[in-house]
Amino acid sequence: MKEPFKFQTLPERIAALFTEIHSDTAIDLLHNNDEYGQLHQRKGELTERHPFISAVLEGEGPVALSREEHKILTDYLDTATRMEDMERMQLYFRGHTGSFSYLKKIGAL
Repeated sequence: MKEPFKFQTLPERIAALFTEIHSDTAIDLLHNNDEYGQLHQRKGELTERHPFISAVLEGEGPVALSREEHKILTDYLDTATRMEDMERMQLYFRGHTGSFSYLKKIGAL
């Protein structure tokens, strides 16, 4: 039996679509922002050359790192953080753009 239509508020719709919005934002940055593209490439190279990164991030149990591995992991985490900061900033600006368009549409501006 078909479920009845459930009205969703704008925040509910945005929350339901957030994963897709975030993914679209990261893809947009990858194709249109050289710095983000370089960070993405660096992150991929680090994980490919140093399998211990995945073991630290996704594995179970104790992990011991050498001084050099610790330095590499720190580089990886710094790169990932810089990418996440850029994504958050892009989402922030995208939210402002969406808000402005919405306010214009409802006649508040």
